[in-house]
Amino acid sequence: MKFNIAEVGFRMHKLKDLTDMKKNETTGSATLKGATSNGVKTPGIGQAVKDFIMGLLVVVRMEIEDRKKSLDVTDEQLAELVLARIEEDKLTFSDEKEERKYYGVVTREVVWNYANATEAERIINRLKSGDQLFAQKFFYGKNNNECNISRFRSKIIAQIKQTYHYEVSVEEFGNIVYTHLWDNGTWSVLDNYAKKSSFFCWLEQVSRHEVMRVLEDMKVINVSRERTSGNTRLLGTSISPDVWELIITDLMPEGMYKNLLMASYVERKNEKKMAKDFKLEAESLRSEIKKAEMALKDKLIRGDSYYEELVLRDKTPRNVEVSEEFIKEFVKWQEGKSDASPLADVFGVNLDKEEINDKVVDFLYRFSEKLQWSDEDKLIWRLRFIENTAPVEVAERCGRARAWLDTRYSRLNKKFNAAIREWWKNNA
Repeated sequence: MKFNIAEVGFRMHKLKDLTDMKKNETTGSATLKGATSNGVKTPGIGQAVKDFIMGLLVVVRMEIEDRKKSLDVTDEQLAELVLARIEEDKLTFSDEKEERKYYGVVTREVVWNYANATEAERIINRLKSGDQLFAQKFFYGKNNNECNISRFRSKIIAQIKQTYHYEVSVEEFGNIVYTHLWDNGTWSVLDNYAKKSSFFCWLEQVSRHEVMRVLEDMKVINVSRERTSGNTRLLGTSISPDVWELIITDLMPEGMYKNLLMASYVERKNEKKMAKDFKLEAESLRSEIKKAEMALKDKLIRGDSYYEELVLRDKTPRNVEVSEEFIKEFVKWQEGKSDASPLADVFGVNLDKEEINDKVVDFLYRFSEKLQWSDEDKLIWRLRFIENTAPVEVAERCGRARAWLDTRYSRLNKKFNAAIREWWKNNA
């Protein structure tokens, strides 16, 4: 279903009207203005709520189409799905603002789930039908705007090259993923898609796991070291909030640890805000977050999901991922200040190499959080400087050209160097 500019403008205006409150038109515990007939029939739910949902659907549909996905049903049919979910939940609300927020969340969740499921069904059916041309384009295509695995393939290839110094070709990557999914003509792996996320998000996890497994079997990479909660680290802000939400929701039981992880990794709240929300002192908050992260890492390692390779890394490679120049600068600044360790005055005495490395990384994250930069600039600098993520992967993540990214990172580094020198001058 497509909209012209006039129609979108009219319906967006209608959506604004629907959010206004009117005392003499009640819908359950809400009082929403704009009750008109729209043909949606759901007993027990007021007409104004139905109209409000119809208005929300305009916005969500445009979001979905903007992501190059399509919906093969009308707004009225989608509204029936949303209203059925509302009827099933049967929630009560303390005020109208809370109720409107709930309607927005449910509408977006139901419609996006439908769009993702529809997209997945279409792709799976095409692959299982034996459409060789579609399969060729899907597994080996290079146009990011088309339906293929290129949207995550370059990222995985870059990560493997960065970590294991082995370059996987597009053809080799496609062969591994195709062989795994094809499964001797049964395509049975595709039946494991549980519709908890978009099909491509799920397929990225499957592909990463299988490519790593095959390369290890071929003895071209070595990832044999047994992982524990202590010798691994979470990737943090280099992973999008949507992916973190999927993983945390899927793995962590309800409770404080889950809430802490959601606040930190999904909502990206700072320490001050979290301390206030959880009513904890700063030191206690850090301790609880550490415990929550350890619990999550344990579930990632012990579980049978594909999440581990997506968000978990061994600590040892961090020795090369953290900029050596930065550590040398710290050493230079600290010369003569301590007989025990060049960084002892800043990070504590008698630290071994790995402990110093972890302390530096923690400091870098905390320091960069205080810089008056945009969220995009912080992400770019952290991915390139701290995580040592490949430039092509960062550019893809940010939706920017490689040349733009390199220029921006260079400028950010100059700003960081100036800021850290000023900090050192004031705190040394």
